[in-house]
Amino acid sequence: MSVLNEMVELLPEQSYTCFVIRQLFSREECQILLSDQIKNSFQEANTHYPTSYRNNDRLVMDDAVLASQLFEKVKPYLPETIFVESDNAEAGSWQLKELNHRLRYCRYQQGQYFNRHLDGVHYRSENVQSKLTFMVYLNDASEFEGGRTLFYTSKDTSEVWASYIPQQGDLIVFDHNLWHEGEALTAGEKFVLRSDILYERISPVELTSLELPYSEGHLGYIWKLLWFTNGLLISGGRDTFIKVWDVNGHCTQRLAGHANSVLCLSQIDERCFVSGSRDRSIRVWKLHEDGRFVQDAIYYWHNALVLSLCIIDHQIVASSGGDNLIRIGTISGQILKTLTGHTDWIWNLLWLENSLLASCSEDKTIKIWDYQTGTCLVTLQDNAPVHCLAYNKATCQLLSGNYIGEVHIWSQNTNNSLDWHLIHTFHAHLGIIRTIVWINNRYLASGGEDNKVLIWDLSERKPVLTFTHQNFVQSLVLNDEGELISASYDGKIHVWKLPEWIQKES
Repeated sequence: MSVLNEMVELLPEQSYTCFVIRQLFSREECQILLSDQIKNSFQEANTHYPTSYRNNDRLVMDDAVLASQLFEKVKPYLPETIFVESDNAEAGSWQLKELNHRLRYCRYQQGQYFNRHLDGVHYRSENVQSKLTFMVYLNDASEFEGGRTLFYTSKDTSEVWASYIPQQGDLIVFDHNLWHEGEALTAGEKFVLRSDILYERISPVELTSLELPYSEGHLGYIWKLLWFTNGLLISGGRDTFIKVWDVNGHCTQRLAGHANSVLCLSQIDERCFVSGSRDRSIRVWKLHEDGRFVQDAIYYWHNALVLSLCIIDHQIVASSGGDNLIRIGTISGQILKTLTGHTDWIWNLLWLENSLLASCSEDKTIKIWDYQTGTCLVTLQDNAPVHCLAYNKATCQLLSGNYIGEVHIWSQNTNNSLDWHLIHTFHAHLGIIRTIVWINNRYLASGGEDNKVLIWDLSERKPVLTFTHQNFVQSLVLNDEGELISASYDGKIHVWKLPEWIQKES
């Protein structure tokens, strides 16, 4: 019987799995894993991740053979079963299965970091999902300064719960639900190899909630909702599917085509919508006579993921991406103009009126454009990356939500499209505001990384209602009945009935 390596529990007083296996991989094994070919193949991560999140270099590869070999090394140390206590579809017992075949190498150089985050679940299916993170340190801390792996009790606390100084050959395993970060390097280079440990469901818990409207949800994050003509709801998620839901909340169609997460959706007309994805494609979907959507066109306007789509009229589409560009083109795929000026990811586009288009960016600015001439008319400066926008034509007010949880209210001079000024700022969420919508002239709804949907009374700038998801709230829409629908990283869609005293406001 082989002798197991030393295991060090990093959170011995907690229920979370979080431990290090000392020297599980030899120096020679680490050198083989980190070959010269691997070292020469790293790419910047900014085409897939914003700089506020991470700025290290990465290399992604699929290798089932290597994954199997790595899994055999770690398998004796892993919990055979994990029981999930929850009120959602992940509840029940899960049995150890294998290592995700997708392997991610990371390189950190001076000034590079991976800010505080939760590792996303890898969903192979409803019954095979990752629960734990697998990460090998491929070189020793003597070769760099900084670069600790830090764990926190929550997203917002400043107290470090546990920390680990990497040693070559050590493997760290921890629960996906642990907030952690890769500390910035101050010198040298640090290399890691990470993947996900998969478990298979063996005893699901029966949930009555699965009978509710939209209860099917998505496998993994839901990025975007679109309220479509005739009471249809359309959603796009990390599982690469676009789902079409009828008026009763039943999924009637799953549209396949995108190779990665579906990040944005926008309606072109009563029979057509457009989608954008992390796979860099923009796809047009058309409703046929049989009542089903089919893909009508596909085009590539960006050299990075597509973050936002905005329909200006039935023929003109605006898109923004992780390449810091805005494209203006036709629904047939012809690019008419390229708008340049932002210096980082452009999170959201919004058509205001006439020829005015608004954009907000990771570069901490909002820009107002004349899309017909391609001219930037106004730049509004924020104090943090700006993630979402909403415009009220009746009041000529623009809402923006930013990285540190603030809502800004900008007012436009109706006699001068170049005259915008900030009239109010209030702190709305702990963490990023990911979505914001006007309910009417008095009330707005916002969703953020504190897992909350908040309804705000703008006359007093205070929350009057709170709804809660189990993960980040990513998208909000209002349906034809005046109900608010939210989608979350928890893979769920919820309908929230708003009281009459909110709906009756003009």
